[in-house]
Amino acid sequence: MVSSTAFIVVQVALAALAAHVIYQCYFHPLARYPGPFLARFTNLWRLFTFFGGQHHLSEQHLHDKYGHVVRVAPNWLSFSDLHDFDAIYGFNKSVEKDDFYLFGRPRDNRVPSVFALKTDADHRQRKRKVVGPALTTAKITRYESVVTKHVDLFFTRADAASASRQDGEMAAVNLAPLAHRFTMDVMLELIYGPDVVSHPYTDSATGADMCSAMRKLVKMAWSFSLCPSYGWIMNSRLISGVLRTLTTSKQGGPTGMMALMTSSHTMIFRRPEQVSLPGQPGIVKSWLDIPLDDSSRMTQDEVFSEAVNLVFAGPGSVAAALTAMVYQLGTQEGQLWQEKLRKEADVEAPPFSLELQAVVKETLRHCASFPTAFPRVIRRGAETIVSTLPAPLPIGTTVSANSYILGRSRKIWGHDADQWLPQRWLGDESQRREMEAKLVAFSKGSRGCVGKELAWLVLAKAVMAIIRRWKFVSVGELRGKSYLEMQYDDCWIEYEELA
Repeated sequence: MVSSTAFIVVQVALAALAAHVIYQCYFHPLARYPGPFLARFTNLWRLFTFFGGQHHLSEQHLHDKYGHVVRVAPNWLSFSDLHDFDAIYGFNKSVEKDDFYLFGRPRDNRVPSVFALKTDADHRQRKRKVVGPALTTAKITRYESVVTKHVDLFFTRADAASASRQDGEMAAVNLAPLAHRFTMDVMLELIYGPDVVSHPYTDSATGADMCSAMRKLVKMAWSFSLCPSYGWIMNSRLISGVLRTLTTSKQGGPTGMMALMTSSHTMIFRRPEQVSLPGQPGIVKSWLDIPLDDSSRMTQDEVFSEAVNLVFAGPGSVAAALTAMVYQLGTQEGQLWQEKLRKEADVEAPPFSLELQAVVKETLRHCASFPTAFPRVIRRGAETIVSTLPAPLPIGTTVSANSYILGRSRKIWGHDADQWLPQRWLGDESQRREMEAKLVAFSKGSRGCVGKELAWLVLAKAVMAIIRRWKFVSVGELRGKSYLEMQYDDCWIEYEELA
């Protein structure tokens, strides 16, 4: 009797599964759009591709094969046209974020950061509070001395890590891990100040594994959202308890991100008055210095959330951009640009020279720091935002455009889109404005990156310091995998010190 009942249950389950697959493949409103077979009825295709570390290349191949719109999950369309990008990420108030940005934790009661806020109205209000006191072009110039200090430390580490050669030969070093430690240390000190994070943080007992820990956290968090059922399992009490245990030291104390969040929480909620003492400028300090009765002041929960958001978003992406930029400058084409930049006056503050801007922008286009897609959801009123589609999109459809794909699009950038050519940015003013409209590295519209100006400062100071101190060539290939941000493991250069 039991075996008979079990057999019936299995039959019903298989029939339900077959019906689901048939509906998703042939009768779903998005069934008309091409894409991988598995992606038509499950999120597993996108999850498996993501874990392979080359999902940006997989999506590029799909768009090359199928055109500007591809179905990459049962209810998700990917676009590769600039017009579609503008429609999705522009000023349409009916295309919003959803629970994807809760990273598999929909019951989390923490205040969302500006990155995760769903509506444009909430985002606009928070962005004003985040950027105004600490992240405008005028405000970030105060942080130059901190960046310079960490640039000097970068060279000290490079000298220690380099493999010396015979007399007359150049020293060799893998720049990728050094760049990540540099950006992690400088960003943490800029965010929290030296009283919360020891200088340098990645040299401390609690922060020694911070770079690798952050890479794992970012990878896992993004995977939770790509496959919600997987995120639910990994965020269960049992699994999350085990993962937290693995991040403690032998003495049972927190390390890595847990230690940093503990220090951050103590700083913001228990000792905010110490942060406001005179001394080195910092981002959290600037937020907490806003008077209590000022409408632009964030709550302590908001400050904590925004600080953690900068930790997740900043160091990895800036490290990716810096690594790729130095690698490109070490290629045959790039060595000509080394000489051009070397002839410039010292870059102490924005605005930066046109040549330096060209190198940075071309690297961000050619080697996207975030070679991924940040999804949005179609709400009522936005069903026809993509005018090239044959039918309105159903409410609730997820849409996105991958910044790597747009950066390498021949339709947008021409036949040489796969080549690193900074000179494309050196036309007259109208041409430069036209190029700027195509660049999506920091996204576009009202929800563009809040840390853009800070990233520019760190990149410019670091690259120009390297240019002045070293003459270098790239060796081998630039190697790494992409998850949320590009994670480079190998960027070997040979260099010699300049007098």
